Amino acid sequence: MTAMFLSGLVLLTLFAGCVSNSPNSASQNAIVQEQSAFIAAAKNCTDTTVTITDAVGTFRYTSSDNCVFTKTLVRLNQSEMQKMKTMLEGKNMTCLYTKGNFDPRLVTSLVGGIEYCSGDLKDDITNLMLFT
Repeated sequence: MTAMFLSGLVLLTLFAGCVSNSPNSASQNAIVQEQSAFIAAAKNCTDTTVTITDAVGTFRYTSSDNCVFTKTLVRLNQSEMQKMKTMLEGKNMTCLYTKGNFDPRLVTSLVGGIEYCSGDLKDDITNLMLFT
């Protein structure tokens, strides 16, 4: 792996867990509102799907009435390296949870809460973190 690839991953991982502090950003406020609405529905194990594009990329989040959450990384931001895009785009992970006990970090962070999940996206993120 090249140093640039590893640096890009570290920045992606750090940036994905951060929320912009820009209070006047209408775009950021809309993202937070979409995330909050989805998290509330997921806590109740409601069938719902939302696709959100933020600074990292586009993610599809799905919750089901049997308390199963799926996170799919649809597309990384255009500024990300092609190698990173090839590795992560289109991958997903599935997480089981109990009603009322949904971890919001699954939506607000790239890596937060994934310890109880499984799937290619989790595996690839975990492997990348181990080698950085």
